[in-house]
Amino acid sequence: MASTARRWKTLSVTSSGTVTFRWFDAEFDSGDVDQDIVISSYRSHLDQLHDRSSDTIRALIHTNLHDAQVRDWTMEGTVFRWSLVIGDLQTGYERATIEYHDAILRAVTTAEVIDFDLCDTDHELVSDEIDIVEGTPTRFEHRFSFWPDFAFAIQFRDVTVLREPMASWQA
Repeated sequence: MASTARRWKTLSVTSSGTVTFRWFDAEFDSGDVDQDIVISSYRSHLDQLHDRSSDTIRALIHTNLHDAQVRDWTMEGTVFRWSLVIGDLQTGYERATIEYHDAILRAVTTAEVIDFDLCDTDHELVSDEIDIVEGTPTRFEHRFSFWPDFAFAIQFRDVTVLREPMASWQA
């Protein structure tokens, strides 16, 4: 049986640093690992995180951002806020507005996020993972990988998630 232990892997390097993914790294994306084992390991991690977290963190855990498209974002002081279209034809579409409080961007500067243009409709959020910041159990890190070839993370203390149904992904 293959090991479920995951090495930390660097996915993206910018002038501001690196983003290191624990589960959904380049090896996962390429299919070079048993993806079912990785997904099972991540789900197990989320179950443990869920049991130890506040309602607001639980709301984030239950918000599927795969293939999300960013509609707008801001970084004002220590609050990173963005609105994304999430969902699909089967589950329906929602606008998720997420605010990360006491937030710090990791591996990118605000200028690099602007240059990448998160709101470009060709840029999809391919994968994300949530974890506790090592050595700081009251802080979390949310890592994001976008198509094409852009990744960053947000470290934060708390989060607010608002989800609203949409008639279509274009609304």
